[in-house]
Amino acid sequence: MVIGARLKKRLLLAFTAACFTILLAQTIIRHFWILPTFEAMTRQNDRIDIQRVESQLQQELDALSKMVFDSSAWDTMYEAAQQRDTQWFNSDYVIADALQRLDVNGWYLYDTQANIIGGGSFNSDYQPYSPTVLETPNLLIKNNLIILSDDITTSQSESIHKVRFITIDKTPAVTVAYNVTRSDGTGEFVGTLLLWSFIDEGFIENLTPGLANDISFYGTDEAPKYKEHLIRVFGEKRSAVETTQHNRRLYLGVNDQAGDLLFVLSIASRERTYDRSLFDSSLITGLLISGSVFILFYLYINQQVLRPLRKLYTLVNSAIRNNDFSARDEYFGNNELHQLGRGMNELFTLIENQRAEILERHQKLKHISNTDSMTTLANRRALDKHFAKLASDAELASQPISMIVADIDHFKLYNDYYGHDQGDKALCEVANILKYNTNPDSHFVARYGGEEFVIVLSNTDKQEALKVAETLRNAVASAHITHQGRADLSYVTLSIGVASKAANEAFDSDSLFKIADDALYKAKKQGRNCCVVG
Repeated sequence: MVIGARLKKRLLLAFTAACFTILLAQTIIRHFWILPTFEAMTRQNDRIDIQRVESQLQQELDALSKMVFDSSAWDTMYEAAQQRDTQWFNSDYVIADALQRLDVNGWYLYDTQANIIGGGSFNSDYQPYSPTVLETPNLLIKNNLIILSDDITTSQSESIHKVRFITIDKTPAVTVAYNVTRSDGTGEFVGTLLLWSFIDEGFIENLTPGLANDISFYGTDEAPKYKEHLIRVFGEKRSAVETTQHNRRLYLGVNDQAGDLLFVLSIASRERTYDRSLFDSSLITGLLISGSVFILFYLYINQQVLRPLRKLYTLVNSAIRNNDFSARDEYFGNNELHQLGRGMNELFTLIENQRAEILERHQKLKHISNTDSMTTLANRRALDKHFAKLASDAELASQPISMIVADIDHFKLYNDYYGHDQGDKALCEVANILKYNTNPDSHFVARYGGEEFVIVLSNTDKQEALKVAETLRNAVASAHITHQGRADLSYVTLSIGVASKAANEAFDSDSLFKIADDALYKAKKQGRNCCVVG
């Protein structure tokens, strides 16, 4: 039976490992081969779609270029530029209604030095408008917007054109310029014909006639937000951009003359026809089946192994952390873990018994080390500890504290007369009287040495301490412990010195003891059997 059970466990483990391995292999193949292939195809489609937008933009620019070229390569235009015929140019070209129908914002005819021969502009509402950059020769030359003599000299073509993206009053715009020539291409260089248009929503609508909102436009202010998501940059033969769709849209960037992002166009990306998640339906099914197997396996292992092991770990960990071996748990199974648990219970019982025995011995040793063996009062060592406690406890030290030093009168004569055995009995009797007549909560009674005793009175001022001292002296005298060895009286008496410190005074046990001891000396000088306050 044991061998069969072990074999079943091994088979179950092998089956689980096989399922996991198959799932892992499928996941790796999907992650490193299948999904990357689909992603590459998707990126290629994205590039094709964004190139379509780029092509439409180029077609619009080509249409504007053709419009300018048709007018620039015309004998009448050549003569107007040569003769600086401003009236003809303005009356035929600078017409708001005509420009609005063409969806452009202005025409200009310049001479060879970038000075305006004729022309004008209109804003987006087709009201008269004067863009500084197009009407200032230095700015025209600086931004390379028109044809100059050097361009004619270095060019091998009779017709030269320049298409430029610029910003006019914070709005993207495009300019198209051609050098003015005769229809047969002859004649000296006489000037430049330039057409320009704002690039706005109206301009973008011309890229996709009949398809509203097909292409979205983001102007100069919004464009930087999409810089990291560009698929291509207009006009670049090879785009270094490797990004793909963002918010289900594809983005084409257009730079200005300086290479800075001027505006962005975007279109909706195609719907993904594949599941981009790492786990498709087949993998999910496999995971569900494997999960079911794992659950059954876990339930079995949990009942047979994990639960008793967890109980055992919790028991041991709690015992170590709390230093408490009194906890027990129940183990009813017959496998090795349950047997180990029952053995651990027995071990804890043994540890607990040994700890109790050690603790009892420790308490006894502690009591012996702090107790006078003959009188059972606190000894000198315990007194020193009590002094240290008072000094370290700020609340206790701030209270009034008094000290009584008591000495048995003529005790040497007692020992000489009765012997040391009887003297020890007399010491014990006096010690018992002192214990009986003091309060253990606030009075600490100790044998200081020989026939001398010290009583420390917490939260007790000088007057209360003197009352306690008188009570002790009267109690010993009233006991009439026979003392035939002395000449003045026939019983044992005490001489007592009292010292006190006021509240909030610093506590110094040595100073307080010296004051009480000096008072004791005075009590003896005054005839003994009395109390003196220092």
